[in-house]
Amino acid sequence: MAWRARLIISFIGVLLLIFVIRSVRSKRLKEEYALLWIFMSVVLVMAPLLIDLIDTVSFAIGIDYPPALLIVITLLCFVLIFFQMSVTISRFSEQIRKLSQELALTQRRLRELEGRNAGDESTEQD
Repeated sequence: MAWRARLIISFIGVLLLIFVIRSVRSKRLKEEYALLWIFMSVVLVMAPLLIDLIDTVSFAIGIDYPPALLIVITLLCFVLIFFQMSVTISRFSEQIRKLSQELALTQRRLRELEGRNAGDESTEQD
């Protein structure tokens, strides 16, 4: 890979890292989600600069096409991100279900109290 291409890819990684950090600072992205994105951007910065090492590791573990190792690492990062999001969605779904049940019970109690209060007021007026 030519040095110009390596620098461009690393520059894109730096831009992604800056974007993630700014998103965390402006509260658009929570810290718990930012860790994997920061890892991805660091890999994007470092991978083109360490391409010779990646080639060596790829051949050592039996991968004939070194860029495939980068693709596998990227896919694993995305799988981790999707898993983290799935866990969060599951947790939020459970919280929503519990809150909905609590709200329904609270509304029922409120209607019962309003009914008793209205009954007491009509008895007092007689």
